[in-house]
Amino acid sequence: MEKDVETFYDNVAENYSDHDDRVCDKITEHFIIDNLPKKTLKILDAGGGTGRFSEPLLKKEHKVVLTELSAEMLNKAKEKLGSYNNVEFVKNSVTNMIEFKDETFDVVLMINAILDYCGDYDKAMQEAHRILKRGGLLIATVNNRFLYCKSHELKEGNFDLFRENIKTGNRYIVWGGQEKGHISHEFTLDELKNALEKNQFNIKKLLGIFNLMDKYEMDEVKNKEDFIKLQIEFAEKEEYINNSQDFFFVAEK
Repeated sequence: MEKDVETFYDNVAENYSDHDDRVCDKITEHFIIDNLPKKTLKILDAGGGTGRFSEPLLKKEHKVVLTELSAEMLNKAKEKLGSYNNVEFVKNSVTNMIEFKDETFDVVLMINAILDYCGDYDKAMQEAHRILKRGGLLIATVNNRFLYCKSHELKEGNFDLFRENIKTGNRYIVWGGQEKGHISHEFTLDELKNALEKNQFNIKKLLGIFNLMDKYEMDEVKNKEDFIKLQIEFAEKEEYINNSQDFFFVAEK
């Protein structure tokens, strides 16, 4: 699975968009920044892609290490962020971050389904726990299993596959015009909570940050700035968390 993900992102990297102005990414950025301790931090942006979420952290003068499994995506990040002197780049897997010593980072980010794509989310959480300082934070997003299966298999009328994917959490996904894709393991709330607790994390916050509408349709909404404020407000409403395509969490070592 890991090799499939690496190959897939190497292939899409050339035409990959940074999404700097995408509404859902502005919402995600808000919740990342809002949940950081109010001091200068050493942050690992694990599976950081082209650096969409590293850049606002660098502008705030945090020390950032961006890692990527895909060499081509890492090259895109270097092009984007190369002018900053407070960033480092490392090619590795989130399930094996041997380059980093124990208790190195104040914060580890795993944004945009890194835990879904990595092949073994327990290993990824264990590595995050190992390299975080005591009291450090894992901040991440994962896909909501029900909504992703609902928006694909049900629409396509593939009900047997819907039943199977809801049961296992595993979906084969292809996008970007590629012929081959990779497996994504998507989460229920209970599975996510149990995984964090099993891997010795204390859940500080768990939100549904895209619970008002499909996150890929948010760019079509009128009055985007007011919509972002509304979604930030509703993300805090626990009763609507399962409406959200992604679960956002902050967990403490």
